[in-house]
Amino acid sequence: MTITFECRVKGCSPGNWSGTIRLLKTGDPCEAEVAAQGNRFHLITGKHAYGNYVCIPDWNVGTELSSLTDTFWNAERLQNYSGLKKEEVCTVVAALNAIADYVN
Repeated sequence: MTITFECRVKGCSPGNWSGTIRLLKTGDPCEAEVAAQGNRFHLITGKHAYGNYVCIPDWNVGTELSSLTDTFWNAERLQNYSGLKKEEVCTVVAALNAIADYVN
């Protein structure tokens, strides 16, 4: 299944852009391949005893998250702890928001 999404995260980055998500696995964990602005991210996201997490193994990123739809908190977390550029963080956060309904 492929989903088109818009990167419009308030306060995250100037401008808007589109991306695509190819769902590889739904449920917990959920796996997706995200593409936007020439970047590609393999997201693995799910729940653990204390909340939610995301791993992006091809970018050496892994961190805890708030709910997948909490774009402000998740953007702050990824910006401060992942080493991703601001536009990359915005893409990942918008994609997480778009796939929230596919994670149990």
